[in-house]
Amino acid sequence: MSEKLYSDDIVTLEAREAALYLKGAPGFDNASDLATAGIDWLKGYDGPQVSFNLCGVSRTSSATISVLLEWLRAAQSKKLEVDRITLSDSMRELIEMAELGDVFPAHETSFASAEET
Repeated sequence: MSEKLYSDDIVTLEAREAALYLKGAPGFDNASDLATAGIDWLKGYDGPQVSFNLCGVSRTSSATISVLLEWLRAAQSKKLEVDRITLSDSMRELIEMAELGDVFPAHETSFASAEET
């Protein structure tokens, strides 16, 4: 069962089972709303683990990484185990360029194409 948490013309955020799914082209115009929607869902979530799937992100920026970091902080403050973070190729490239690989532990982070979502 899927719950739409946020949607506009270019981006969609959904919660399915124990995961947040972000698709589209998030940017600075909607980053705050996306972060808030994800954090609100995490606050109400009562499971032990959560995953973040950003395979469907077609265009990324530092705003997208900021959203993900906000979700990670919210999960950590609620003592949720982050089971998996799945990133699109464009996010992988930005994370590597910014040398942020240590922020996303390898045992939880994988890279996949949008077709795998």
